[in-house]
Amino acid sequence: MATDNDTLNDVLSYITDVLLCLSIVGSFFTVFTFMVFYKLRTYPIRLIIYLCLSILFAQFFFEISFRSSENLFCLPSGILLHYFFLADFVWTFCVAFNFYQMIVKRNRDAESLEKYYHLASWGIPLLVVVFCAGFEKYINRGGFCYLENDLPVFLGFFVPGLLVVCANAVIFFFIAREIHDTLKNAPRTDKKEKSKEFRVYFSIFVSIGLSWIFGFIMTFFNSDSVLGYIFLILFSVTTPLQGFLIFVSYCVNDKVLAHYARGFKSIGIPIFSRWENLDGTSTRQTSTTGPNSDNTDKSDMSNNLSSDSSISIKAPNS
Repeated sequence: MATDNDTLNDVLSYITDVLLCLSIVGSFFTVFTFMVFYKLRTYPIRLIIYLCLSILFAQFFFEISFRSSENLFCLPSGILLHYFFLADFVWTFCVAFNFYQMIVKRNRDAESLEKYYHLASWGIPLLVVVFCAGFEKYINRGGFCYLENDLPVFLGFFVPGLLVVCANAVIFFFIAREIHDTLKNAPRTDKKEKSKEFRVYFSIFVSIGLSWIFGFIMTFFNSDSVLGYIFLILFSVTTPLQGFLIFVSYCVNDKVLAHYARGFKSIGIPIFSRWENLDGTSTRQTSTTGPNSDNTDKSDMSNNLSSDSSISIKAPNS
């Protein structure tokens, strides 16, 4: 049985490494896409950029910490790994709270909260890391560098992560209910197929990091139990893919593809020119959901839900 466990762990380790690489690449290209095409960089998208940066660095230093256990980069990598994973958690909460403000509360001044998101997402992890480093809780654990034992891991990682995931799950419930009620009550001509509604839910789900819930549930089961294996597999497959799934949710759509096609054409590579007008409906949508429009009417929100972007619900004046 022990051999079977070792084999499963080895297989999951290889799979996790591959998925982490995909996630790092996906996070990078999400940031790259919205930095290059500034017209797509709305206020909600800016928050996604910051989230992707924290995911990118957290997963990069995760890989580094396992490959530098014998050199001077080990401890710095372990500290930065801890910092950016905490930043990832806090950014997922900020993104979730921002969706709640825009979709459920219809807050017309949601953008004013951005400075507080930065203070929380970069400041709280810094305080935790400085506290742990001050008490010399980071050590080389034989194969990688991280917090020294179970208690610091529990207090410095598990508890903050669990609180954020639980809060995000509650927020997701209210957001999903609001979106469902909006689409259900919309005029028949505005109703869209279930696949588009599902894609909106999926975009929010991956953005607020709810796949971490599998990892936290896993800890409540015996590692040799069937349920323990199930949640281990779910966690190992979904969570390392967060950056890649965000890329798919926000960048794999007609609007972004059209911007890339026009960008390549502008530098003398016209092979994608047939795609440059894929976002031809954006002009019509901008007239009703543009940056300065009053996007508080439920029919307007349903129009936004059905746009080419997987999630383009924007707060007024965003």
